[in-house]
This record gives sequence, structure tokens and C-alpha cells, in this order.
Amino acid sequence: MRTRIYNARILTMEEKRPVFKGEIYIDGGKIFRIKEAKTEKSERTEKPALNEEEKWDEEIDAEGNLIMPGFKNAHTHSAMTFLRSYADDMKLQEWLFDKVFPAEAKLTSDDVYHLTKLAILEYLTSGITAAFDMYKLKQDSAKAAEELGFRMVFCGDINDFGGTLEEMEQDYFRYQCEETPLLSYQFGFHAEYTTSRNLMEGIAQLAGKYKKP
Repeated sequence: MRTRIYNARILTMEEKRPVFKGEIYIDGGKIFRIKEAKTEKSERTEKPALNEEEKWDEEIDAEGNLIMPGFKNAHTHSAMTFLRSYADDMKLQEWLFDKVFPAEAKLTSDDVYHLTKLAILEYLTSGITAAFDMYKLKQDSAKAAEELGFRMVFCGDINDFGGTLEEMEQDYFRYQCEETPLLSYQFGFHAEYTTSRNLMEGIAQLAGKYKKP
């Protein structure tokens, strides 16, 4: 699939390079060229376009909108969309133990799958193209992310209430592989106030074993 996006304002995030007008060329889901729009001066001197650039499966008029690298949500529990505006204005411990944990205990795999899809659709409306997710039932979140073409990094959800080092190691091999290019895994724990020192040290040993953060 070859796609040409034209009539765009482009921000590459390169140092000292301002926003410029141009086109973006994509092949097989990867950008292979970004071309600046011609100026009056360059129109007289630039060589004719290559023939390969004339064959497109899809051409999109960006209508002058800005195209830039996607945002990254650096810490999320995607399936918790169902808890939005639920039991607000409470102290953290009361909110967690009296409201959140009992509600989460009722979730099924199917619930997590659909709730994660909702979260991803909301991410995309904000220009977020990847998330670092720390929720349980990762296999269901992974299914939702792959179906929607969304990039997700699982950061580990282990704590004193659930999860083992053995399961964490299995998840590392499951998601840190070429078969799932949109998914990856990093060693981590839920929070320092819900995870014992011994468990944290075990996670650190796993990270050292595979030379990972």
C-alpha cells in the first residue's frame, strides 16, 4: 500500500527545523520520504519528479493541517475507562480499596477488551499513537491494540495483590518479539506503596538477567 499525503504542514521534531509545507510518502505502513513543497526558485532548478512517486494506491489532501509525530501516553491503565467520574473527590486509599478494587474484581476478559478499545479510540482523537499500559489481563488489551493498529508497551502490573515473577517473564517473551511488532514489554511494578521490597528486587533481577530497563 503506497500512500501520498500532500498539501500538509509538517513538523519533523528535528532540532532547529521549523514547520514547513510539503508531502509525505508512505509504503507498507512506513514513511520513506518527506518532500518539501517547491518554492518559486526551486521550481526552476529542481529535477522532474521520479516516476516511482507518480504511482499511489491512495492520495490524501491534508488541507493545510499539521502532521507531526504522534503523542505518547506515558502511563495509563486503559481499561479503566469504565471508572471515569466514578467516586470522585475521595482519598486515594479509600478510592482504591473501597471503590476501584471491588469494581475491577467483576471485570471479565471481554470487558477489558472492549474497554481498552474505547480508550484507544479516545487516544487517537487526541493524536496519541502509543501508550505505556499497566493494566491486568494484558492478552485482552493486546488483542484490542492489534486490531486497531495501535502501538502499546506493557509496563508490568505486578504488586502484592496479584501477579508473579514467572508470569512477568512469560509476558516478556510473549510481547517482546517480532511476531507482535505493535506490542512490546518492559519490566515494572504497579506502585511502590503496593509492592514489597522483595518483589521489587525480584523484578530488578529479571531486568538484569535480560539486560533491560
